[in-house]
Amino acid sequence: MKNYSIALVFILIAFACKSEQAKTVHLYGSLKEFRSEVVNMNPDDAAGEISDARVIKIPVDAEGNFDLILPLDKPGYYQVGRNTLYLTPGDEMKVYLGTSQPQSTFEGKGMEANRYLKGRLFPKGGSFLEAGRNIRADFQSTKALIDSLASLRRQELKKLKKVSREFKKLEEMRIQADVANSYLSYPFYASDVLTACKSEEEARQALEKFNLSVKEWVEPILKELAASDKYLDVAVVRDVLLGECDKSVFDYPKSVRLAELNEVLRKGDEFDEALTLAKYNELKNFAGGLKNEDFKEVFLGRLERRAKLMEGRPAIDLQVKTADGKTGKLSDYKGKVMYVDFWATWCGPCMGEMPYFNDLSTKYPNIRFIGISVDESEKAWKTRIGQGDHGNVLELICHDSRTKTGWDITGIPRFLLIDADFNIISAEAPRPSQKAQIEALLQKYNSR
Repeated sequence: MKNYSIALVFILIAFACKSEQAKTVHLYGSLKEFRSEVVNMNPDDAAGEISDARVIKIPVDAEGNFDLILPLDKPGYYQVGRNTLYLTPGDEMKVYLGTSQPQSTFEGKGMEANRYLKGRLFPKGGSFLEAGRNIRADFQSTKALIDSLASLRRQELKKLKKVSREFKKLEEMRIQADVANSYLSYPFYASDVLTACKSEEEARQALEKFNLSVKEWVEPILKELAASDKYLDVAVVRDVLLGECDKSVFDYPKSVRLAELNEVLRKGDEFDEALTLAKYNELKNFAGGLKNEDFKEVFLGRLERRAKLMEGRPAIDLQVKTADGKTGKLSDYKGKVMYVDFWATWCGPCMGEMPYFNDLSTKYPNIRFIGISVDESEKAWKTRIGQGDHGNVLELICHDSRTKTGWDITGIPRFLLIDADFNIISAEAPRPSQKAQIEALLQKYNSR
Protein backbone atom coordinates (compact mmCIF):
# COMPACT_ATOMS: atom_id res chain seq x y z
CA MET A 1 0.00 0.00 0.00
CA LYS A 2 2.90 2.29 0.88
CA ASN A 3 4.48 1.75 -2.55
CA TYR A 4 1.20 2.62 -4.23
CA SER A 5 1.03 5.89 -2.26
CA ILE A 6 4.57 6.83 -3.26
CA ALA A 7 3.81 6.03 -6.90
CA LEU A 8 0.65 8.13 -6.75
CA VAL A 9 2.64 11.07 -5.34
CA PHE A 10 5.13 10.84 -8.22
CA ILE A 11 2.29 10.65 -10.74
CA LEU A 12 0.64 13.74 -9.25
CA ILE A 13 3.94 15.65 -9.27
CA ALA A 14 4.59 14.67 -12.88
CA PHE A 15 1.05 15.69 -13.84
CA ALA A 16 1.45 19.05 -12.09
CA CYS A 17 4.77 19.70 -13.86
CA LYS A 18 3.25 18.80 -17.21
CA SER A 19 0.25 21.03 -16.47
CA GLU A 20 2.55 23.98 -15.69
CA GLN A 21 4.55 23.35 -18.88
CA ALA A 22 1.27 23.40 -20.83
CA LYS A 23 0.74 26.99 -19.67
CA THR A 24 4.01 28.23 -21.14
CA VAL A 25 5.82 28.53 -24.45
CA HIS A 26 9.58 28.00 -24.69
CA LEU A 27 11.34 29.85 -27.50
CA TYR A 28 15.09 29.90 -27.94
CA GLY A 29 17.57 30.51 -30.72
CA SER A 30 18.83 33.59 -32.56
CA LEU A 31 17.66 37.17 -33.02
CA LYS A 32 21.06 38.46 -34.16
CA GLU A 33 19.67 40.14 -37.29
CA PHE A 34 17.82 42.63 -35.09
CA ARG A 35 21.14 43.90 -33.71
CA SER A 36 19.62 44.85 -30.39
CA GLU A 37 20.05 43.89 -26.75
CA VAL A 38 16.26 43.73 -26.41
CA VAL A 39 13.76 42.72 -29.11
CA ASN A 40 10.04 43.42 -28.77
CA MET A 41 7.35 40.78 -29.24
CA ASN A 42 3.81 42.16 -29.41
CA PRO A 43 0.47 40.33 -29.19
CA ASP A 44 -1.04 40.64 -32.68
CA ASP A 45 -4.73 40.46 -31.75
CA ALA A 46 -7.53 43.05 -31.90
CA ALA A 47 -6.32 44.81 -28.73
CA GLY A 48 -2.80 44.86 -30.18
CA GLU A 49 -4.16 47.04 -33.00
CA ILE A 50 -4.79 49.77 -30.41
CA SER A 51 -1.43 49.77 -28.65
CA ASP A 52 1.72 47.79 -27.99
CA ALA A 53 1.20 48.37 -24.25
CA ARG A 54 1.49 44.58 -23.67
CA VAL A 55 4.89 44.34 -25.32
CA ILE A 56 7.07 41.39 -24.29
CA LYS A 57 10.77 42.22 -23.96
CA ILE A 58 13.13 39.51 -25.21
CA PRO A 59 16.69 39.91 -23.83
CA VAL A 60 19.38 39.07 -26.41
CA ASP A 61 23.03 38.28 -25.56
CA ALA A 62 26.13 39.61 -27.31
CA GLU A 63 26.04 36.76 -29.86
CA GLY A 64 22.40 37.43 -30.71
CA ASN A 65 21.04 34.40 -28.84
CA PHE A 66 17.98 34.34 -26.60
CA ASP A 67 16.04 31.93 -24.38
CA LEU A 68 12.47 32.87 -23.43
CA ILE A 69 9.82 31.09 -21.40
CA LEU A 70 6.52 32.87 -21.95
CA PRO A 71 3.47 32.28 -19.71
CA LEU A 72 0.56 31.54 -22.03
CA ASP A 73 -2.92 30.22 -21.30
CA LYS A 74 -4.39 30.29 -24.81
CA PRO A 75 -3.14 30.27 -28.43
CA GLY A 76 -2.53 33.55 -30.20
CA TYR A 77 -0.66 35.52 -32.83
CA TYR A 78 2.45 37.54 -32.00
CA GLN A 79 4.59 39.96 -33.98
CA VAL A 80 8.40 40.11 -33.87
CA GLY A 81 9.63 42.60 -36.44
CA ARG A 82 8.00 41.46 -39.68
CA ASN A 83 7.52 37.93 -38.37
CA THR A 84 4.04 36.73 -37.46
CA LEU A 85 4.14 33.82 -35.00
CA TYR A 86 1.31 31.59 -33.79
CA LEU A 87 2.03 30.31 -30.30
CA THR A 88 0.14 27.60 -28.43
CA PRO A 89 0.61 26.64 -24.76
CA GLY A 90 3.14 23.82 -24.63
CA ASP A 91 5.07 24.89 -27.77
CA GLU A 92 8.86 24.51 -27.59
CA MET A 93 10.77 25.78 -30.60
CA LYS A 94 14.30 26.58 -31.62
CA VAL A 95 13.94 29.57 -33.93
CA TYR A 96 16.01 31.88 -36.09
CA LEU A 97 14.03 35.05 -36.63
CA GLY A 98 15.17 37.29 -39.47
CA THR A 99 14.10 40.84 -40.12
CA SER A 100 12.36 39.45 -43.21
CA GLN A 101 9.96 36.59 -42.44
CA PRO A 102 10.99 34.20 -45.27
CA GLN A 103 14.50 34.04 -43.73
CA SER A 104 13.18 32.69 -40.42
CA THR A 105 13.42 29.03 -39.39
CA PHE A 106 11.51 26.93 -36.84
CA GLU A 107 12.30 23.54 -35.28
CA GLY A 108 10.33 21.71 -32.58
CA LYS A 109 6.80 21.61 -31.26
CA GLY A 110 4.75 24.31 -32.97
CA MET A 111 6.97 24.56 -36.03
CA GLU A 112 4.39 23.49 -38.63
CA ALA A 113 2.05 26.43 -38.04
CA ASN A 114 4.93 28.89 -38.00
CA ARG A 115 6.57 27.50 -41.12
CA TYR A 116 3.24 27.96 -42.87
CA LEU A 117 3.05 31.57 -41.66
CA LYS A 118 6.32 32.35 -43.43
CA GLY A 119 4.13 32.64 -46.52
CA ARG A 120 1.94 35.33 -44.90
CA LEU A 121 1.07 38.15 -47.28
CA PHE A 122 1.32 41.86 -46.53
CA PRO A 123 -2.01 43.75 -46.55
CA LYS A 124 -0.36 47.12 -47.21
CA GLY A 125 1.16 45.62 -50.35
CA GLY A 126 -2.26 44.57 -51.62
CA SER A 127 -1.93 40.96 -50.35
CA PHE A 128 -1.93 38.73 -53.45
CA LEU A 129 -1.17 41.77 -55.65
CA GLU A 130 2.34 41.88 -54.10
CA ALA A 131 2.67 45.68 -54.35
CA GLY A 132 1.44 45.65 -57.95
CA ARG A 133 3.67 42.89 -59.33
CA ASN A 134 0.63 40.68 -59.95
CA ILE A 135 -1.50 43.28 -61.73
CA ARG A 136 -2.67 42.01 -65.11
CA ALA A 137 -4.27 43.72 -68.13
CA ASP A 138 -7.63 44.30 -66.44
CA PHE A 139 -9.49 43.48 -63.24
CA GLN A 140 -11.01 40.21 -64.49
CA SER A 141 -7.64 38.74 -65.46
CA THR A 142 -6.14 40.03 -62.20
CA LYS A 143 -9.03 38.47 -60.26
CA ALA A 144 -8.39 35.13 -61.97
CA LEU A 145 -4.77 35.24 -60.80
CA ILE A 146 -5.77 36.25 -57.24
CA ASP A 147 -8.26 33.37 -57.07
CA SER A 148 -5.70 30.85 -58.33
CA LEU A 149 -3.07 32.02 -55.82
CA ALA A 150 -5.65 31.82 -53.01
CA SER A 151 -6.50 28.26 -54.09
CA LEU A 152 -2.82 27.27 -53.86
CA ARG A 153 -2.60 28.80 -50.38
CA ARG A 154 -5.68 26.82 -49.29
CA GLN A 155 -4.04 23.64 -50.53
CA GLU A 156 -0.96 24.42 -48.40
CA LEU A 157 -3.18 24.99 -45.38
CA LYS A 158 -5.12 21.78 -45.94
CA LYS A 159 -1.90 19.71 -45.94
CA LEU A 160 -0.95 20.80 -42.41
CA LYS A 161 -1.20 17.90 -39.95
CA LYS A 162 0.04 19.07 -36.54
CA VAL A 163 -2.04 22.21 -36.20
CA SER A 164 -5.32 22.83 -34.41
CA ARG A 165 -8.72 23.14 -36.04
CA GLU A 166 -8.86 26.68 -34.66
CA PHE A 167 -5.60 27.62 -36.43
CA LYS A 168 -6.89 26.27 -39.73
CA LYS A 169 -10.13 28.23 -39.40
CA LEU A 170 -8.31 31.47 -38.58
CA GLU A 171 -5.93 30.97 -41.49
CA GLU A 172 -8.81 30.24 -43.85
CA MET A 173 -10.23 33.61 -42.81
CA ARG A 174 -6.81 35.16 -43.48
CA ILE A 175 -6.93 33.82 -47.03
CA GLN A 176 -10.47 35.14 -47.50
CA ALA A 177 -9.45 38.54 -46.16
CA ASP A 178 -6.38 38.60 -48.40
CA VAL A 179 -8.62 37.89 -51.39
CA ALA A 180 -10.97 40.77 -50.48
CA ASN A 181 -8.02 43.06 -49.78
CA SER A 182 -6.50 42.17 -53.15
CA TYR A 183 -9.74 43.00 -55.01
CA LEU A 184 -10.18 46.28 -53.11
CA SER A 185 -6.53 47.28 -53.60
CA TYR A 186 -6.65 46.84 -57.38
CA PRO A 187 -7.45 50.52 -58.19
CA PHE A 188 -4.33 51.71 -56.34
CA TYR A 189 -1.97 49.62 -58.47
CA ALA A 190 -3.77 49.39 -61.82
CA SER A 191 -3.70 52.11 -64.45
CA ASP A 192 -7.35 51.89 -65.54
CA VAL A 193 -9.25 53.26 -62.51
CA LEU A 194 -7.71 56.39 -60.97
CA THR A 195 -5.25 57.62 -63.60
CA ALA A 196 -7.64 60.02 -65.36
CA CYS A 197 -9.00 61.53 -62.12
CA LYS A 198 -8.19 65.25 -61.80
CA SER A 199 -9.50 65.85 -58.27
CA GLU A 200 -10.10 64.10 -54.98
CA GLU A 201 -13.82 64.09 -55.67
CA GLU A 202 -13.31 62.39 -59.03
CA ALA A 203 -11.08 59.82 -57.37
CA ARG A 204 -13.68 59.20 -54.66
CA GLN A 205 -16.39 58.67 -57.27
CA ALA A 206 -14.15 56.35 -59.31
CA LEU A 207 -13.38 54.26 -56.22
CA GLU A 208 -17.07 54.04 -55.31
CA LYS A 209 -17.92 52.94 -58.83
CA PHE A 210 -15.20 50.30 -58.72
CA ASN A 211 -16.34 49.03 -55.31
CA LEU A 212 -19.89 48.68 -56.63
CA SER A 213 -18.51 46.65 -59.54
CA VAL A 214 -16.82 44.16 -57.16
CA LYS A 215 -19.60 44.11 -54.55
CA GLU A 216 -20.90 40.68 -55.62
CA TRP A 217 -17.52 39.13 -54.72
CA VAL A 218 -16.45 41.30 -51.78
CA GLU A 219 -19.65 41.57 -49.76
CA PRO A 220 -20.07 37.80 -49.12
CA ILE A 221 -16.46 37.69 -47.87
CA LEU A 222 -17.06 40.64 -45.53
CA LYS A 223 -20.12 38.88 -44.09
CA GLU A 224 -18.07 35.74 -43.51
CA LEU A 225 -15.23 37.69 -41.84
CA ALA A 226 -17.68 39.55 -39.60
CA ALA A 227 -19.43 36.35 -38.48
CA SER A 228 -17.17 35.88 -35.45
CA ASP A 229 -15.27 38.37 -33.29
CA LYS A 230 -12.53 35.74 -33.00
CA TYR A 231 -11.54 36.46 -36.60
CA LEU A 232 -10.53 39.99 -35.55
CA ASP A 233 -7.37 38.41 -34.11
CA VAL A 234 -6.14 38.03 -37.70
CA ALA A 235 -4.46 41.27 -38.82
CA VAL A 236 -5.69 41.36 -42.42
CA VAL A 237 -9.26 40.63 -41.28
CA ARG A 238 -9.07 43.76 -39.14
CA ASP A 239 -7.58 45.73 -42.04
CA VAL A 240 -10.41 44.78 -44.38
CA LEU A 241 -13.34 45.12 -41.97
CA LEU A 242 -12.10 48.39 -40.46
CA GLY A 243 -11.27 49.78 -43.89
CA GLU A 244 -14.83 49.22 -45.06
CA CYS A 245 -16.56 49.86 -41.72
CA ASP A 246 -17.83 53.37 -42.53
CA LYS A 247 -18.45 52.91 -46.24
CA SER A 248 -21.97 52.67 -47.60
CA VAL A 249 -21.19 50.38 -50.55
CA PHE A 250 -20.99 47.12 -48.61
CA ASP A 251 -23.64 45.83 -46.22
CA TYR A 252 -22.45 43.41 -43.54
CA PRO A 253 -23.07 43.05 -39.78
CA LYS A 254 -20.86 45.12 -37.44
CA SER A 255 -20.58 43.53 -34.02
CA VAL A 256 -20.27 45.61 -30.85
CA ARG A 257 -16.59 44.62 -30.66
CA LEU A 258 -15.86 45.64 -34.27
CA ALA A 259 -17.70 48.94 -33.89
CA GLU A 260 -15.88 49.69 -30.64
CA LEU A 261 -12.51 48.81 -32.15
CA ASN A 262 -13.23 51.24 -34.98
CA GLU A 263 -14.19 53.94 -32.46
CA VAL A 264 -11.13 53.33 -30.28
CA LEU A 265 -8.73 53.54 -33.23
CA ARG A 266 -10.27 56.84 -34.29
CA LYS A 267 -9.92 58.19 -30.78
CA GLY A 268 -6.36 56.91 -30.74
CA ASP A 269 -5.48 59.37 -33.50
CA GLU A 270 -5.68 62.05 -30.82
CA PHE A 271 -2.50 60.66 -29.25
CA ASP A 272 -0.69 62.40 -32.10
CA GLU A 273 -1.78 65.77 -30.69
CA ALA A 274 -0.09 67.60 -27.83
CA LEU A 275 -1.25 65.95 -24.60
CA THR A 276 -2.57 68.57 -22.22
CA LEU A 277 -4.10 67.79 -18.84
CA ALA A 278 -7.57 68.48 -20.28
CA LYS A 279 -6.94 66.08 -23.18
CA TYR A 280 -5.56 63.48 -20.77
CA ASN A 281 -8.75 63.62 -18.69
CA GLU A 282 -10.92 63.45 -21.82
CA LEU A 283 -9.14 60.32 -23.07
CA LYS A 284 -9.26 58.69 -19.64
CA ASN A 285 -13.02 59.27 -19.42
CA PHE A 286 -13.43 57.81 -22.92
CA ALA A 287 -11.56 54.66 -21.88
CA GLY A 288 -13.78 54.30 -18.81
CA GLY A 289 -16.81 53.90 -21.06
CA LEU A 290 -15.41 51.05 -23.18
CA LYS A 291 -17.27 47.74 -23.02
CA ASN A 292 -14.34 45.49 -24.01
CA GLU A 293 -11.99 45.15 -21.06
CA ASP A 294 -8.96 44.30 -23.20
CA PHE A 295 -9.51 47.44 -25.29
CA LYS A 296 -9.82 49.51 -22.12
CA GLU A 297 -6.63 48.01 -20.65
CA VAL A 298 -4.41 48.70 -23.67
CA PHE A 299 -5.92 52.14 -24.33
CA LEU A 300 -5.24 53.20 -20.75
CA GLY A 301 -1.76 51.67 -20.97
CA ARG A 302 -1.02 53.74 -24.03
CA LEU A 303 -2.47 56.83 -22.39
CA GLU A 304 -0.30 56.47 -19.28
CA ARG A 305 2.78 55.89 -21.44
CA ARG A 306 1.90 58.94 -23.50
CA ALA A 307 1.37 60.95 -20.31
CA LYS A 308 5.08 60.56 -19.63
CA LEU A 309 5.58 62.80 -22.67
CA MET A 310 3.59 65.76 -21.35
CA GLU A 311 5.29 69.13 -21.23
CA GLY A 312 7.77 69.46 -18.35
CA ARG A 313 8.30 65.73 -17.88
CA PRO A 314 11.88 64.36 -18.08
CA ALA A 315 12.81 63.45 -21.66
CA ILE A 316 13.29 59.75 -22.41
CA ASP A 317 16.97 59.07 -23.00
CA LEU A 318 18.26 57.02 -25.94
CA GLN A 319 21.45 55.23 -26.90
CA VAL A 320 22.82 56.91 -30.04
CA LYS A 321 25.88 56.69 -32.28
CA THR A 322 27.75 59.28 -34.35
CA ALA A 323 28.95 58.76 -37.92
CA ASP A 324 32.51 58.12 -36.64
CA GLY A 325 31.25 55.30 -34.39
CA LYS A 326 31.20 57.11 -31.04
CA THR A 327 28.37 55.80 -28.84
CA GLY A 328 26.60 57.81 -26.18
CA LYS A 329 23.24 59.10 -25.00
CA LEU A 330 20.91 61.76 -26.30
CA SER A 331 21.22 63.47 -22.91
CA ASP A 332 24.95 63.99 -23.58
CA TYR A 333 23.90 66.89 -25.82
CA LYS A 334 21.79 68.78 -23.28
CA GLY A 335 22.71 72.34 -22.30
CA LYS A 336 20.85 73.87 -25.22
CA VAL A 337 17.27 73.49 -26.37
CA MET A 338 17.16 70.55 -28.79
CA TYR A 339 15.02 70.26 -31.91
CA VAL A 340 15.11 66.55 -32.76
CA ASP A 341 14.14 64.92 -36.05
CA PHE A 342 13.45 61.15 -36.19
CA TRP A 343 13.84 60.01 -39.80
CA ALA A 344 14.99 57.19 -42.11
CA THR A 345 16.40 57.00 -45.62
CA TRP A 346 13.40 54.94 -46.83
CA CYS A 347 10.86 57.52 -45.59
CA GLY A 348 9.73 59.87 -48.37
CA PRO A 349 8.10 62.47 -46.07
CA CYS A 350 11.30 62.49 -43.98
CA MET A 351 13.35 63.32 -47.05
CA GLY A 352 10.88 66.11 -47.85
CA GLU A 353 11.35 67.69 -44.41
CA MET A 354 15.14 67.41 -44.35
CA PRO A 355 15.98 70.53 -46.44
CA TYR A 356 13.74 72.69 -44.23
CA PHE A 357 15.33 71.20 -41.09
CA ASN A 358 18.84 71.80 -42.39
CA ASP A 359 18.05 75.42 -43.35
CA LEU A 360 16.56 76.18 -39.93
CA SER A 361 19.69 74.84 -38.23
CA THR A 362 21.76 77.70 -39.66
CA LYS A 363 19.14 80.31 -38.79
CA TYR A 364 18.87 79.49 -35.06
CA PRO A 365 22.41 78.94 -33.68
CA ASN A 366 21.27 78.75 -30.04
CA ILE A 367 19.12 75.70 -30.78
CA ARG A 368 20.81 72.30 -31.10
CA PHE A 369 19.42 70.56 -34.21
CA ILE A 370 19.74 66.77 -34.01
CA GLY A 371 18.78 64.29 -36.72
CA ILE A 372 18.26 60.74 -35.42
CA SER A 373 18.07 58.06 -38.08
CA VAL A 374 16.16 54.86 -37.25
CA ASP A 375 17.61 53.07 -40.31
CA GLU A 376 18.58 49.45 -39.80
CA SER A 377 21.43 49.94 -42.29
CA GLU A 378 24.24 52.21 -41.09
CA LYS A 379 25.63 52.14 -44.61
CA ALA A 380 22.44 53.63 -46.07
CA TRP A 381 22.41 56.25 -43.31
CA LYS A 382 26.05 57.26 -43.85
CA THR A 383 25.53 57.47 -47.59
CA ARG A 384 22.57 59.82 -47.14
CA ILE A 385 24.19 62.14 -44.59
CA GLY A 386 27.24 62.32 -46.85
CA GLN A 387 25.14 63.96 -49.54
CA GLY A 388 24.39 67.69 -49.70
CA ASP A 389 24.67 70.39 -47.07
CA HIS A 390 23.22 69.46 -43.67
CA GLY A 391 23.79 72.90 -42.16
CA ASN A 392 24.49 72.70 -38.42
CA VAL A 393 22.59 69.45 -37.88
CA LEU A 394 24.21 66.83 -35.66
CA GLU A 395 23.46 63.51 -37.36
CA LEU A 396 23.08 60.41 -35.16
CA ILE A 397 21.73 56.87 -35.59
CA CYS A 398 19.65 55.00 -33.03
CA HIS A 399 18.60 51.36 -32.68
CA ASP A 400 17.23 51.83 -29.16
CA SER A 401 13.77 50.26 -28.67
CA ARG A 402 12.81 53.22 -26.48
CA THR A 403 12.10 55.25 -29.62
CA LYS A 404 8.85 53.26 -29.71
CA THR A 405 8.28 52.22 -26.13
CA GLY A 406 9.45 55.49 -24.59
CA TRP A 407 8.71 58.20 -27.13
CA ASP A 408 5.68 56.34 -28.52
CA ILE A 409 6.91 56.79 -32.07
CA THR A 410 4.71 54.75 -34.38
CA GLY A 411 5.45 56.75 -37.53
CA ILE A 412 8.06 59.11 -38.93
CA PRO A 413 8.99 61.88 -39.45
CA ARG A 414 8.49 62.89 -35.84
CA PHE A 415 9.92 66.02 -34.21
CA LEU A 416 10.65 66.81 -30.55
CA LEU A 417 11.56 69.92 -28.62
CA ILE A 418 13.58 69.31 -25.44
CA ASP A 419 14.76 72.05 -23.10
CA ALA A 420 18.33 72.70 -21.93
CA ASP A 421 17.74 70.63 -18.76
CA PHE A 422 16.54 67.66 -20.80
CA ASN A 423 12.86 68.10 -20.04
CA ILE A 424 10.12 67.86 -22.65
CA ILE A 425 8.85 71.02 -24.31
CA SER A 426 6.88 69.14 -26.97
CA ALA A 427 6.82 65.46 -27.93
CA GLU A 428 4.86 66.41 -31.07
CA ALA A 429 6.66 69.54 -32.28
CA PRO A 430 5.64 71.13 -35.59
CA ARG A 431 7.48 69.97 -38.68
CA PRO A 432 10.15 72.23 -40.23
CA SER A 433 7.90 72.75 -43.26
CA GLN A 434 5.24 74.23 -40.94
CA LYS A 435 7.25 77.42 -40.90
CA ALA A 436 4.91 79.74 -39.01
CA GLN A 437 4.33 77.30 -36.15
CA ILE A 438 7.88 76.03 -35.71
CA GLU A 439 9.66 79.37 -36.18
CA ALA A 440 7.50 80.98 -33.50
CA LEU A 441 8.84 78.36 -31.05
CA LEU A 442 12.42 78.45 -32.31
CA GLN A 443 12.55 82.24 -32.06
CA LYS A 444 11.25 82.03 -28.50
CA TYR A 445 13.91 79.56 -27.35
CA ASN A 446 16.74 80.88 -29.51
CA SER A 447 16.63 84.25 -27.71
CA ARG A 448 17.04 82.75 -24.23
